[in-house]
This record gives sequence, C-alpha cells and structure tokens, in this order.
Amino acid sequence: MDPRIAAPFELLKLNTRLFLNALEGVDDAAAQLRPSDETNSMIFIACHLLDARGFLAGLVGIEYRHPYKEIFDAADSFAELRELPPLEGLRTAWRDVSSLLAERFPALSDDELRRESTLKFPVEDTSVLGVIAFLLGHESFHIGQLAILRKYYGLGSMSY
Repeated sequence: MDPRIAAPFELLKLNTRLFLNALEGVDDAAAQLRPSDETNSMIFIACHLLDARGFLAGLVGIEYRHPYKEIFDAADSFAELRELPPLEGLRTAWRDVSSLLAERFPALSDDELRRESTLKFPVEDTSVLGVIAFLLGHESFHIGQLAILRKYYGLGSMSY
C-alpha cells in the first residue's frame, strides 16, 4: 500500500463504522424528524453521505451506482425528495460501497493518487489524494451532525 493512503484508509474504515453507529437504533420515523425547517433530518444526511461515498468510489475507479441515485439526483433539498429510501436500505448500500472502497484503497497506485481531479473542491491539493482527503473530512463533518441529532432525539451518544 502506498504510505500516503494509509491514514485516509484508516479514516475510511472509521467513518464506515461511525456512520452505522450513528444510525444504530434509529428507525425510519425518527430518521425523518427535523429539529426545525432549517435543519436536515438524519435520513437526508444519510442520503447525502451515501451519495458522496458513491462519488468517492467513482473517483478511485470503482464502477458503482447506489440503488437510490435517481432519487438523490432529483433533489437538492429535503423538501424536494419525492420519496425517502428506507434507512435499512441506506445502511446496506453504505456497507456495499464501503466494502468496495476498502478493497480498492490499498491498491491505489502513485500515478492514481497524483492524477489531477477534473472536479474542483475547496482544497489546494487538486490531486485524487487531495480530493480523497476532502471527501473523508466531509464525511466526518456530516457523521458529527448525525451524532448530534441522535442526542437531540434522546437516542444517546454514538459509540466508537
């Protein structure tokens, strides 16, 4: 494994587990609650995270299209979602794409990591490795939101 991907690989594995832990004990009804009209629900955040992880898969050369892609592509906000996928379906899709990524990360070559990304993100390092770092940080941010919503709804702290 290229040593530059070792730390991102650990974060990928951690975020994989934390996403599932943040949703542990949450049912579909609770996942759809919103503390306010200006706050996203757990299901919307989970959808966003799955979509971003699917993008990460494509970035590293995995052909993956999660089963809810069309639903997400049609909506930019919670209000625009015509249907909500079941939480268990999101968990299953998360596990599926995460397994593919866990297999792929250790095989990423120097050339693949140094390749320039065609899409721009708010980081100076525009290589695939830089985008991987951004996307994993992005995941961590939203997993933190899930953890806060868990506590807000009385579901207790997220476990590590």
